[in-house]
Amino acid sequence: MNPNRECLGAAKKPTTARFLWALMCVGLCATRAEAEPALDALVLEEREVVERALQRDDLARALEGERVSAEARADAAAAYPNPELSYIREQPLDALGAVDDEVTLAQTIDISGRRGLRHDAAQGRARATRLEGVAQRAQRAAQARARFYALLLRQERAVALEGWVRRIDEALAVVTQRFQGGEAALYDRRRLERERAVALARLSAERAGLQAEQIHLSSVIAPTTTSLTVRVRGTLMPPDDILSLPGARASASAHPALRALDERAASLAVDAAAAERGWVPDLRVVGGFKGTEVEPGARSLSLVLGVALALPLWGESSALAGIAQGELLGAQGHRDLAFADALSALEAARTEALSLRSAAVEFAEQALAAGDLVRIAAAGYAGGELGVLELLDAYRGETDDALTRLDMAHQARRARLDFDRLTEVTSP
Repeated sequence: MNPNRECLGAAKKPTTARFLWALMCVGLCATRAEAEPALDALVLEEREVVERALQRDDLARALEGERVSAEARADAAAAYPNPELSYIREQPLDALGAVDDEVTLAQTIDISGRRGLRHDAAQGRARATRLEGVAQRAQRAAQARARFYALLLRQERAVALEGWVRRIDEALAVVTQRFQGGEAALYDRRRLERERAVALARLSAERAGLQAEQIHLSSVIAPTTTSLTVRVRGTLMPPDDILSLPGARASASAHPALRALDERAASLAVDAAAAERGWVPDLRVVGGFKGTEVEPGARSLSLVLGVALALPLWGESSALAGIAQGELLGAQGHRDLAFADALSALEAARTEALSLRSAAVEFAEQALAAGDLVRIAAAGYAGGELGVLELLDAYRGETDDALTRLDMAHQARRARLDFDRLTEVTSP
């Protein structure tokens, strides 16, 4: 073995052609490699993830319980007050008095129309509850989509880093073989080994993030599948078919969350109207029979009729009306604030989605045009024109381009998800 081989550069020998061919094969393999899902992995698309997230039994039970409760409250508000049956016996304490027995039935009657108004208000709150259920489903669907694309980003980043490691491994195998034949410097091999350690560390960190995202997505679609390996299949770059701003504003105004706020404000307006009728008292009607013992063994039977009105003297009705008006004012203010915030967020999300997608597409085109740098660096290193640092720089640059392209596409997708969440008006 040549004792000076540690200082040898890349010599132009017959093995040079084989080395160049090997590096070019590495480039082709790395650019075409795709991650193969594990045999026991559950591979899902976006639509399937959303369907599974919305089919959860606990979500269905939560929304159904809220709906049933709100509708039951509406039924309770429509109910009439129960009649009152009473029996009174008047027994004298001496022999001079007569024994009286009285049986009456009393019914309170709403003559102001408050009961009907309260029923209408409760029905409005039940409609608001159903709309809030639709909004919660839309929120769960948006959460599932966000987790889906977060996992997709991790998957594709891991693929890019695996390609980087694979390039270094194959180049290191060739350089090691050439080093043993006295055709490559020890520095080249050691530098490749150090770069491989860096690439493996970044890959390990990415795989840890990938596993965490798999757990997050599993918990979104069903808690019982947290231990199952989940993989996803889709495209990070969002489509360019986005609503115009006027159309988006119209859709945002019809969002179920805002419609629920409208229903609650309308219900409070009806409550306020009912409270303003508080000065009209309820009418209490009493009817029955009274039996009086006029002499031993003989009784006199009488008809008992009566009405009663509660006099609104102490101002409780005006206080209740003030409470209802205050709640109505607050609900309308919260609704207007929510709508203003939604329009602002909508315009920001649309602008961000368009800008980020345009930037991501432009960068992807530029990265594709610079894709031959690895081939140039490999040929230059094989011919002795470039050193190992230039070769590694080409490898690292290609990987950084791939990761940047993925990150930009994911940022554009997140902005588009925010836009779609604000304009989704129907239950997914």
